[in-house]
Amino acid sequence: MDRLQAEINLFSSLHEKIKHLHAQNTQKALALSEVRNKLLGEVENLKKEMAQKEENANKMVESLKDDATQAFLAGFEMALEKATVVYPTMDLSALDPGKTVVDS
Repeated sequence: MDRLQAEINLFSSLHEKIKHLHAQNTQKALALSEVRNKLLGEVENLKKEMAQKEENANKMVESLKDDATQAFLAGFEMALEKATVVYPTMDLSALDPGKTVVDS
């Protein structure tokens, strides 16, 4: 009978430990889930922020390309005007900023 009571006490003790460990595991799982959800939210925010920054960078690149083109065209026109002054009889009408010299 004492042996049976000892086994019952051991079983009861182990059962309580299991319940306690299960409760701890549940709490840790909930905490982990909260951290995971928070991190997923942060990742989504960072993705949106990165997409916005990429869009802004692309707009800036396009703006800089436009500025460079305008500066090139203005410089080309200025060079034509100066060439006309230096060489008034030369026909510069064939010059075009879009033409490329190949194997000059």
